[in-house]
Amino acid sequence: MIKQVISKLYNSSPRELLHQLRARLRPTKPSWADDGEVRRISDELRRRFSVYQVSGLKTISPQEFSDYIHSKIGQVDYQAEGYADYELDRQRDLSIKFHWGHNHDFGDFRLEGRMGDRHINLLANFITLFPISIEDFEDKDVFDIGCWTGGTTLLLASLGARVFAIEEVRKYAEMTSFLAKSFGIDERVTVEPISVYDCNSDEFYDRFDIVYFPGVIYHLSDPLLALRILFNSLRVSGVILIESAGINREEPFCRFDGSLVYGTGTRERLDRSGWNWFVPSPSALYRMMREAGFDEVETLWHRPTSRVYGYGRKVSQVGICKAGLSVPSIR
Repeated sequence: MIKQVISKLYNSSPRELLHQLRARLRPTKPSWADDGEVRRISDELRRRFSVYQVSGLKTISPQEFSDYIHSKIGQVDYQAEGYADYELDRQRDLSIKFHWGHNHDFGDFRLEGRMGDRHINLLANFITLFPISIEDFEDKDVFDIGCWTGGTTLLLASLGARVFAIEEVRKYAEMTSFLAKSFGIDERVTVEPISVYDCNSDEFYDRFDIVYFPGVIYHLSDPLLALRILFNSLRVSGVILIESAGINREEPFCRFDGSLVYGTGTRERLDRSGWNWFVPSPSALYRMMREAGFDEVETLWHRPTSRVYGYGRKVSQVGICKAGLSVPSIR
């Protein structure tokens, strides 16, 4: 016990210790939510998402809609992503071959996505774990990071949000744009085929009320820079919601994997998981968020999914330590 206390004192700054003490004095939620509440919120999110069926198409016929989507699934088009032949061995399988992201019942047909119902479950978890509700998304400007084939983007739009989504894989960004246009919500949904690192400019400063950032940070080679870019993109009082693969450790550690460590799947099928850079513990994510400028930070290990969740608020526009920063000119 004494060893743990000494280690915590050694590894924490006075300011961080003060924040941790304040956090302990506040009423806290468990690292999992009431199952009944999660189901209730999930059911409501599914109800809202159900408007995206072929009966709700606005600009295209059901047959043309189905034909276009099915023509893309399984397509291999690394040239369109800008990769040269000699680079292919190091590129992510899911960037080379088109894989559908989340489950979607379009009415006339249903697609099973690699992520299943994660778009529903993630948002339900955020709402039950942190101080944010379904109503908080209505009429808000939301920055959707890594939209894949649009499941999360459509869900956020169904809550009444104005969504600006980015996706570094061009074919997925194009699919999300296609869905938004097909369902007639392209006035409220904008999609750009860019990386989060491309968002470090005046046009993104102080622009959003909510940054939605699940399942991405551990795929980034510079997570602190990304967090600072997203901090700058928020208006004062705006919030960020983060979810990540993680390690269940008390210490502020990150596991480094890199692009040569793979999970399930095979190279032949181009369906391997992996391509993870820094996989954080909850306390490591906490420190990164604080360094990036966020306040009111909460991070936790979510036992049911064995993932890390985080929440933070931009209380004011504060600086960031420039020593050793990869982009020292950043705001």
